[in-house]
Amino acid sequence: MNLLKFSKGNKKLSKDTLIFSLPAGKTCPGASLCHSFVSINKDNKRVIQDGINTEFRCYAASQEVMYTALYKKRKYNLDLLIDTLNRGFYEDGLFNTVELINNSLNKYLTKSIKKVRIHDSGDFFSGEYLRAWLRVAILNPDIKFYCYSKSLNLFGSNVSIPDNFYLTASMGGKYDYLIHKGYFKRYAIVVNSVNEAYSLGILHRNKPYEIDKDDSSCLKEEPFALLLHGTQPKGSKASKALQAIKKTKVKA
Repeated sequence: MNLLKFSKGNKKLSKDTLIFSLPAGKTCPGASLCHSFVSINKDNKRVIQDGINTEFRCYAASQEVMYTALYKKRKYNLDLLIDTLNRGFYEDGLFNTVELINNSLNKYLTKSIKKVRIHDSGDFFSGEYLRAWLRVAILNPDIKFYCYSKSLNLFGSNVSIPDNFYLTASMGGKYDYLIHKGYFKRYAIVVNSVNEAYSLGILHRNKPYEIDKDDSSCLKEEPFALLLHGTQPKGSKASKALQAIKKTKVKA
């Protein structure tokens, strides 16, 4: 049986965290300001493409251009998920996908693993796929599952979220209005500077946004900020902001 591929920790996340990834952009139906994805050009080379509303380039998409193994791993995960979801009728596909994710997860689980970061790249691309992860969380009550998502339209009143599943609504997407209406207490906003985190926080909630550097804010109840990072197009507003951040030596 083919299984999904996870990784353990990275420079930002601790070693007690498993990470699951999908291709950036192509699996992000709610993305807007950060919508970037990889395509294959006529020379069969990977190139990055930005969406019509993109203001800052997705770091994960940039990675997929640079690292072949990473690109193949994320594509493999998506291909396997879609094949499993489409196998049989709705409930069959959902059951098979829950089984696939859970069996794959258990291959990587050890006593030291406490958390699972769902999608350090990619997002929930369908309601059925989201429900599969929610059921996996229920099957593993001692593990904390957390994610950022712009697919906020999928989290309707008919979706029950288990206590060990932590959703951070990600601003800059098509469904920001759901955040503004107060449906999500915990949300994250990308900022170009520490000063912007302060001023926007005061404007939106009379309190500065804390800048998260290690995903610890994903397990709290308050909104927070993320500093712009990654590779940005030369000469763009985002590129100039990134250069200014680097001069301050504040790590994203």
